[in-house]
Amino acid sequence: MRCNGSCQNSPSKVHYEGADICAFANTLYAGEGGCSKGCLGLGDCVKKCNFDAIHIDKETGLPVVDPDKCVGCGVCAKTCPRGIIEVRPRGKKDRRVYVCCSNTDKGALVVKNCSVGCIGCQKCLKECPFEAIEMRGNLAYIDPAKCKACGKCAKVCPRGSIHAINFPAPKPETPALQGAEPVVKPQPKPEAQPVEAKTEVKPEKTVTA
Repeated sequence: MRCNGSCQNSPSKVHYEGADICAFANTLYAGEGGCSKGCLGLGDCVKKCNFDAIHIDKETGLPVVDPDKCVGCGVCAKTCPRGIIEVRPRGKKDRRVYVCCSNTDKGALVVKNCSVGCIGCQKCLKECPFEAIEMRGNLAYIDPAKCKACGKCAKVCPRGSIHAINFPAPKPETPALQGAEPVVKPQPKPEAQPVEAKTEVKPEKTVTA
């Protein structure tokens, strides 16, 4: 699902009152959040799925695919009028890395309508050691045939547009113990300098008659 324009990430600017059909709404307006390439959330893909593998998340307003039910038939991808659904192969250990955005507009317009949309900065392109990322207009695209799922691109994306799925959670840094006394490393002792021996000169005794 190459869209993360949820109700939180792409707040509504208008309210749609019409037929609950994505294909119909797509001919009328950009979408409630203003992104002309984002998910309309009316559920054409849900209605077309024969395996009950897709549902609309009530909190985000976006479709969610159940990997245990999905058979990869591709009907949902063909149904979506905006082409945001893509059938991608499962990687090693079921890990996948992809750009969760389909907007090819320039960065300024993307930022205006969505807080997590790809702005085409190309940082991921420069970071990838396998040449698996290409630019399609202003949008980064990860080729699943070349991607080795290293996850480096996701770490450098300033917008959080790249999703790395089924990766282990990063290990948390060990917090400093509160109230613990700082450890002071012992300083090396300075080398002893040789001391010159001083010869004491005793005054001669004088006998007075």
